[in-house]
Amino acid sequence: MDQLPGDVLADVLGRLAPRNLAACRSICKAWCAVIDGHRLLRKDLLPLTVAGIYVVYDNVCAKHSPPTFFSRPSAGARIQGNLRYLDKIRPGIGWSRIGVHCNGLILLSEGVVNPATRQWAFLPPYPDRTRVKGFGQFAFLAFDPTVSPHFEVFFMHCVIHRYGGENTNLYPASPGSEWPPSPFVMSAFSSKTWRWEERSFAREGAAVRSVADVEPFLQSVYGHESVYWQGRLYVDQIYFVIRLSLEDNKYRVIHLPPINTTHPHIDPYLGKSEKGVYYGFEHGGCELQIWFLNESTHDPEWTMKHEIDLRPTLASFPWKHGHGSWSVQQDVNHKALEKEEPEWDSDNEDGTVATAAATEVTVLEGFDDYIFILGFHPYKEIVFLYTWSKRVMAYHLNNSKLEELGCLPSGEDDEMRSSCIYTPCWMESCLRTNGLETNINH
Repeated sequence: MDQLPGDVLADVLGRLAPRNLAACRSICKAWCAVIDGHRLLRKDLLPLTVAGIYVVYDNVCAKHSPPTFFSRPSAGARIQGNLRYLDKIRPGIGWSRIGVHCNGLILLSEGVVNPATRQWAFLPPYPDRTRVKGFGQFAFLAFDPTVSPHFEVFFMHCVIHRYGGENTNLYPASPGSEWPPSPFVMSAFSSKTWRWEERSFAREGAAVRSVADVEPFLQSVYGHESVYWQGRLYVDQIYFVIRLSLEDNKYRVIHLPPINTTHPHIDPYLGKSEKGVYYGFEHGGCELQIWFLNESTHDPEWTMKHEIDLRPTLASFPWKHGHGSWSVQQDVNHKALEKEEPEWDSDNEDGTVATAAATEVTVLEGFDDYIFILGFHPYKEIVFLYTWSKRVMAYHLNNSKLEELGCLPSGEDDEMRSSCIYTPCWMESCLRTNGLETNINH
């Protein structure tokens, strides 16, 4: 087929199902160029658009409360993002572990779900691995619908954040020892085989620092986000990032960008955006730093992408112009919504929401607010922020434009535990239960 003219090849490839067509993009550059050049693949099926934000709260009164889905109005009409239907299948499914999202799939504590297609599957029980003092075991998801309908889950040891009190001495048996070891052995689940297997990764690059060397960060940094990008899984181990190369079973330790540890409160976030892997953190209330991982050289290094103190902008923001169109989804509306009011959409750069640069207003007296990062837009250089005044903002890194999406209320006993930016994938994957593909719409 490589000898066929472009138009003829496009006609042949155009007869394939979307899933197979997406897989063909990875065969060679020529096929990828034909598919993209002739716009054969329906982009509306791929996870390219942000539909909403998942937020999980800790609440002492409700151990198994479902996640909050903060979404665009049109997305709320098509996607039952709050996942309440899973309670009918298995009550108390373990909502507290939601937060691992990868290209349209969400990893729960007991399974994987696609909120867009409403497919789901419960995984076999996690392997009973030997626990290591000072470490917890966390699961991470790898899925790329343009390459394969299958997904992988990696269950590995990660350093536990020290909160103080009874957890003060959560160190490894030998604080001076290197972590992670080489080889780094973990459990891996593949939807191709539908079973857990042991997988070993050899270290490449310089040796890691000991856990004792990074002890000062234990009081201020909280993490364990992950990013899947071009066949590699990046995991935030609080003190450094581990990059797992899934093709050759190697891993590399990437140290964090410089962090100002003089501030008592630091909120970091590892995520994927337009050019690859990004790392952002807020300190001092409203000071925001965004770093980009440059992997063009042999040794990856962090490059400062953006730095700003948002306090003056937030203090003068024209809140009176509206509270945004996004809202917390309560019950899904299966009827198509008429767009009576404009909604914020990253694909629409018309700026339907008021920005700080749009109107001159008086700076609020006694302004006292702070922000933290909810996540990054996967395909545009936009970071989503949450303010103490319970507003969600979209901040554009390329032009410093700040837009309000809406209000994200929470209860008095709620404490935000995790968040993830949700991009729906409408291509049905290999989710199944007991060996059979399952879709609860049927």
